[in-house]
Amino acid sequence: MLPVIKHSTYKLLGISVFLMGATCFPAAQTLPGLPAQTAPSTQQTTTSSTPPTPAPGSSVDFRTRPPWPVAAHILKRTPDMNGIIQDDQWNPFYTVTSGPITGTVFCDWDDNYLYVAARTSQPATLIIDVDASDNGWLRGSDNLELVVGPAGPNQKPALVARVLDASSAKDVPFWTTQGLDVNAILTAGRLINGTQEVEVAIPKDTAGLLPTAGATIGLRVEFIPPIAPTAYTPTAPYEPHLLLDANLVNSEVQTVPGINPHLELSDYRCIAGQKLFATLFLLNQTDQTIHLRSVLWQGTGNSKNAVDTISTVTPPSLPPHKTVKFGYKTILPKDLPLGNYTLQVTATLDDGRQVSASASFTVVEPIEAHLQPYPDPLYISGTTRLDLRVVITSAVPDHFRGRLEILQYPKAWQLEGKPERSVVVYGEDATGTSHVYFNLPADTKPGDYPIEARIIWFDKTWPLHCTVHVVGNEALTPPPNKK
Repeated sequence: MLPVIKHSTYKLLGISVFLMGATCFPAAQTLPGLPAQTAPSTQQTTTSSTPPTPAPGSSVDFRTRPPWPVAAHILKRTPDMNGIIQDDQWNPFYTVTSGPITGTVFCDWDDNYLYVAARTSQPATLIIDVDASDNGWLRGSDNLELVVGPAGPNQKPALVARVLDASSAKDVPFWTTQGLDVNAILTAGRLINGTQEVEVAIPKDTAGLLPTAGATIGLRVEFIPPIAPTAYTPTAPYEPHLLLDANLVNSEVQTVPGINPHLELSDYRCIAGQKLFATLFLLNQTDQTIHLRSVLWQGTGNSKNAVDTISTVTPPSLPPHKTVKFGYKTILPKDLPLGNYTLQVTATLDDGRQVSASASFTVVEPIEAHLQPYPDPLYISGTTRLDLRVVITSAVPDHFRGRLEILQYPKAWQLEGKPERSVVVYGEDATGTSHVYFNLPADTKPGDYPIEARIIWFDKTWPLHCTVHVVGNEALTPPPNKK
């Protein structure tokens, strides 16, 4: 019998700590660090008498946590997935400063994707490990490994994806590709003057991934010599992988000793054309009055033209042990595309030091709407009333008031009221329901009947469609009694 490491995971000051213990596995299993075949569905692991030759990179020491300093707070933002890493669009996560291949790992996130990128000093294959719930690599079925091939001319980097499934028991984990939609994972890259840049976008729900503010994921990116992703041999399934914590946040700050900044937005789900307010709170924890040289508000990255740039050159000083508030207002452009944007405020002290705070917000559609017939299906019994429900979820500040137009419905149906009417939803991020009633004649035939409508609000239009399923009145007739 050969000793094999098993582990438990605990949290200490935001760092995953693995406690090692020993158990035994049959001697026929592959030694840790050697290539391993993906376990079959029976969770039995077998090897041939002659171990396969390790592919380059399969000797990565995943049992040792990367030693590089980590910028753990990952600000919400959506980068351009064009293979060009623009520094004002990405959050640096950590930088590898020694070894055969050096470079920097970046990370972003939004409501739909986790974004990972790497800029390396030379062509490389990337091994990206993600623990979606940060509960330890040998726990659950949310342990995703991506192998991304080197960037090439006029082609996307190749990709292999697998999941380490330890949901049944951590002593018998296995690699699997079941349930993975590899085509939904986006890649882009380029090689310029010997430097490689690769970007990867992992959709939410991939291996349990759910990027939200306040969530923590485990993340690790390794650089190995360039090989095809299919040539990489993963570690044995029972091998632990130690990852680094990445905290997904809506805001981040840069401080100096004694000065604490905090930035709040009036709205984090905005619509194009609305007013956005922000407040910077600067807390002076020292015994001295702190004088400021300037306060600068601006958008970063793709947000430069989304918000106004405003600089205050004679801001008030910060009294000892007091908090001073600084206000900001901007109007978002009416043609601002949907997506994530970042507002940054920087306060420069008299001595040149700076404190800053950034907060992200998302521009969404003003409303989401759909038609919901009730009841469904509809049984005809004499003249029958149909309730067509118009369900609207609004992101418009204060309230939404638009115009509903019923465009198409069967001519024999009697519409109660006019085909055009107002619809209102009170409150931001609220849902409201309006009712449109039809009276269907008793001779309505069974079948599917389409209804077309639309909602108009200023210069925007949302088309609506539904199908009413009608069942004949014979469905309500009880079977005859048998004597």
